[in-house]
Amino acid sequence: RLDRWETELNEALPGDARDTTTPASMAATLRKLLTSQRLSARSQRQLLQWMVDDRVAGPLIRSVLPAGWFIADKTGASKRGARGIVALLGPNNKAERIVVIYLRDTPASMAERNQQI
Repeated sequence: RLDRWETELNEALPGDARDTTTPASMAATLRKLLTSQRLSARSQRQLLQWMVDDRVAGPLIRSVLPAGWFIADKTGASKRGARGIVALLGPNNKAERIVVIYLRDTPASMAERNQQI
């Protein structure tokens, strides 16, 4: 659910239900956006291309995938210890899986959060 615009939605205040989701819900939403008729084919291709072209996610899943794996991903973070990624990935350059990882309420640095993901 989104209740605010960027950058306010990244506050991640403890106990605040605004701008929240779960990994399962985010995975289901991405699947619907990319496979149903909720978006036009052109919009689906654009969304996927934005995720393929993401360069912010380099130190996360992309850094440990074997050669030949497909990945399209998008990340997020907050100053309060949250970090997240949603990724479409698979072997043989095929998009077979959706992976969503969220961390929160951690004192870890951004580099440490990236490494944990």
